[in-house]
Amino acid sequence: MPDYKAVRGTKVQNIAGDPPAPFIGQVWYNTTAGTLKYQAVLAAGSWATKNNVNSGREKAAGGGTSTAALLFGGTPNGTFTENWNGTNWAEVNNMSTTRVKLMAAGKVNTAMLGFGGYVPGNPANAQTENWNGTNWTEVNDLNAGKFSGAGAGTNTAGLGFGGYTPGVGNVNDTEVWNGTNWTEVNNLNSARKEIAGCGDTNTAAIAFGGGVNNELWNGTNWTEVNNLNNGRSEGGGSGSSTAALAYGGDSPNNATESWNGTNWAAVANLNAGRKLGAGAGTVNATALYFGGENPPGALSEQYTGVVATRTVDAS
Repeated sequence: MPDYKAVRGTKVQNIAGDPPAPFIGQVWYNTTAGTLKYQAVLAAGSWATKNNVNSGREKAAGGGTSTAALLFGGTPNGTFTENWNGTNWAEVNNMSTTRVKLMAAGKVNTAMLGFGGYVPGNPANAQTENWNGTNWTEVNDLNAGKFSGAGAGTNTAGLGFGGYTPGVGNVNDTEVWNGTNWTEVNNLNSARKEIAGCGDTNTAAIAFGGGVNNELWNGTNWTEVNNLNNGRSEGGGSGSSTAALAYGGDSPNNATESWNGTNWAAVANLNAGRKLGAGAGTVNATALYFGGENPPGALSEQYTGVVATRTVDAS
């Protein structure tokens, strides 16, 4: 099991008081109070139903935040793209190529990367498209075509991992995007498809699902860490490598779990359990889950957690 420095890249800080805006999962030693503290989600939170997407679909991709998200690809409308402004979905310019079960990287709805996917007649697609807030542009392909994998990072510093390639099966491939090209790097420890993942950059990410396995990426290697409580495939995920949220999937299809950098904990269930939807969000306290197979394909739900500082006895 990695220690705090291995996960965060820095030691626990000594601070005279508390930091002004601690992030979820942050640990510090308050030298004034003589106590160890950390920032955590302390309550289960809740999911609230929001306005539907205009074109219901499944097997699509998404990204951004819970108030500024992007939905693209999927079936039955494999090129359609919709933008979420926190209240409504609006149709915007389409992708260049129809595909389903593609992957995404992007933390805002004005800058997104869509890659891979299943394309009729070419089920091992390697195509990559970049969204600039107005249009999609084809850029350099993945080194290996695949679908049903996951992505993390941004449209200039992305990461793609896992998935399925016909004739090969489940893959553990990992590729890094530098804004121009994809480069093959060290593989996941466990080859799997129908996974979820998230991360702020291509040097810090988390891969979960496709079972119970959970792995952390530090920019060089994947490390196995504590598993999900409920194994799932075809679910959604969002957040960061130290503050992630997993939701939906094949079974149980309404369960939600929150990751604090060390462990997964069950939080509030979705109102409508479903799989094959897409998600958005940058922390585990807020998320948006939209689309999906069952029911209905146009549904959107927004998660809001309760965040507070918890004090830990340092003795």
